[in-house]
Amino acid sequence: MIRAPLLPGIVAAAVFATGCSAQPRAASAGMPADVRAFVAKRTQCDHFRGEEPYDAARAADLDRRMRATCTGTDATLARLKRAHHRDRTAMQALSAYDARIE
Repeated sequence: MIRAPLLPGIVAAAVFATGCSAQPRAASAGMPADVRAFVAKRTQCDHFRGEEPYDAARAADLDRRMRATCTGTDATLARLKRAHHRDRTAMQALSAYDARIE
């Protein structure tokens, strides 16, 4: 099972639950679609990584959700950083994520 420190999960959960963005709306509107999609998926991933598996059923559910939302994000993050290295807004958003979680 993928584990993470609690604080990033809490922050991601707050962002995901409220529908708020880490960037101002104007900045996220100008962000490339592939970066916005990554941010949405990885925010869900980080949320599930921060959840507590308090019993076997919960652990299995979290594992399934993390596989669905986290798998491939290390490679996607690296690819997006290469593709958008000149885009300050995109790079600021992407730099908020750990490079290796899988």
